[in-house]
Amino acid sequence: MVEADLYGSMRSHIPEDRHSVFRMAIRDGLRLKHASAGDAVIGWFGGLPELPVGVDWPGDGKAHYEHVASIDLATLPKSDLELPRRGRISVFGDTEGSAGAFLYFPDDIALREAALPPDLESDDRVFERVPMTYAVVPTIPSPRWLEEHLLYEDDADEVLEQLEAFGTKFFTHSGSWHQLGGWANEIQSERDRGLLPDSAAERHFFPQGAPAGQILLAQFDTDHAIGMGWGDFGTLYCFIDPGHLAAHEFSDVAVYWECY
Repeated sequence: MVEADLYGSMRSHIPEDRHSVFRMAIRDGLRLKHASAGDAVIGWFGGLPELPVGVDWPGDGKAHYEHVASIDLATLPKSDLELPRRGRISVFGDTEGSAGAFLYFPDDIALREAALPPDLESDDRVFERVPMTYAVVPTIPSPRWLEEHLLYEDDADEVLEQLEAFGTKFFTHSGSWHQLGGWANEIQSERDRGLLPDSAAERHFFPQGAPAGQILLAQFDTDHAIGMGWGDFGTLYCFIDPGHLAAHEFSDVAVYWECY
């Protein structure tokens, strides 16, 4: 993905009679970026997390996961995820496996900086801490989804070629792309349902019933600047069932990574 002129690309790559339908599928997300001086800081990448007394650093029982990021929800703009307006989320990932953890702490729970577990320290498995900021960006479905829902049976080959070129342009990016909400940029699987339950877009594209899949909470890309990597240029994903998201129940978030 790039922060490109999405609508300009739409006009040049997508048939005009499908513009309104395409717009229905667009969802805003937050691109999470390294903060510079003067940026609004919403949390941090890497370093040490802050955890409540009595809560263990997450792991699989054999080793601990690396701390990926922590975000203060009170600093975020309102989004269609309808996350809690206050509290803290912390994400952990296992660079030597494929799992991780997503923790949410309400703002009435006291937090303190956790000590780095000895196994992470001895293996130097800690990402560099850098402050985090954000930019609101449009996100779109995968190229396969676009072809499935925007192509007609009688379309000429040129239409497919234009859609493929559009997807390639939008999903190609230089630099790391971390994101909160919106459509996922999935590498291998197709877990992302993308559309929110009972939304106008869901009713339009799936009139016979809700699509399968989960909602993306966050994704964290390979980020060499801070030593973060998931296999071969992979991405760590955090997905949640729509019902659990609506109930702000974060105890069963699917956290895993995929790579090329």
